[in-house]
Amino acid sequence: MVETSGEFSSVAGRRVMFSRYGPADGHRILFHYGSPGTRHLGSRMAEVVERHGVQLLVLDRPGYGASTRWPGRRIADVVEDVAMLVDILGWERFAVWGGSGGGPHALACASFLADRVDRCASVVGPAPYGADGLGWLEGMSAGNVEEFTRALEGEEAYRPLVERLARAAVEAARAGEVSIPSDYDLPEADLAALRARLADPGHLERIIAANTDGVDGWIDDCMAMTRPWGFDPASIQVPVSIWYGPDDVLCPRGHAEWLLSRIPGSERHELPSGHVLGADELDAIYSWLVLRP
Repeated sequence: MVETSGEFSSVAGRRVMFSRYGPADGHRILFHYGSPGTRHLGSRMAEVVERHGVQLLVLDRPGYGASTRWPGRRIADVVEDVAMLVDILGWERFAVWGGSGGGPHALACASFLADRVDRCASVVGPAPYGADGLGWLEGMSAGNVEEFTRALEGEEAYRPLVERLARAAVEAARAGEVSIPSDYDLPEADLAALRARLADPGHLERIIAANTDGVDGWIDDCMAMTRPWGFDPASIQVPVSIWYGPDDVLCPRGHAEWLLSRIPGSERHELPSGHVLGADELDAIYSWLVLRP
């Protein structure tokens, strides 16, 4: 699948990079990747996008790739870039989804762009930090707990850990190994899915793009997740689906349950295992997104 790259200047003059995939007449969907991530799609995602005839838009959030950093940004702030980009491209209506750390950003689009968003999917994504009745860190692996604990303490405490994790991820990928450390205690199904991706074309290049050029974005994403998001998920009025894995140790099921209990009319979708999506799960997500409201 052909990737078409572009860039624009934000209201404040920041540089924002984006990529577009699929046919011009395809169902329009905007994707927010996880933390860390890259706008460059892997072959498995590209195949699913092509199979569903989707025109997919992926932007690099501030601090990722060549997109200018926006220190102190909230989850809600990224909607500013999304709104400008869809205006530039002439997208009047579209669906949006986010995986993992991208989930809250997708929900923000549904909240603020309700007149343009047809459907929104939050996939293995967290609930707001401090959410009433939710033990936010409960059920997370030790590695994830350490990350968010440092993020809560601020950038000075968090940055050294992220830089170490980013270096380790690239070193592991270069050695042909899974890039997530063992103290994240991923279930075997997630590890098997990650091992399968090692042989994908361009895998190493995407790991380098997400980690080497994404440290600032990763830091700001996770700090934003542990601060007020800038909107109330209960305000969302567009169709929303919440997807979760019962064995997920990065974003445990309790987060999905909280979102399902707060977002009006939200649909429950249980995945087979943990945090990592396979082709079947991606097919199901895109099938839901392309349904007309």
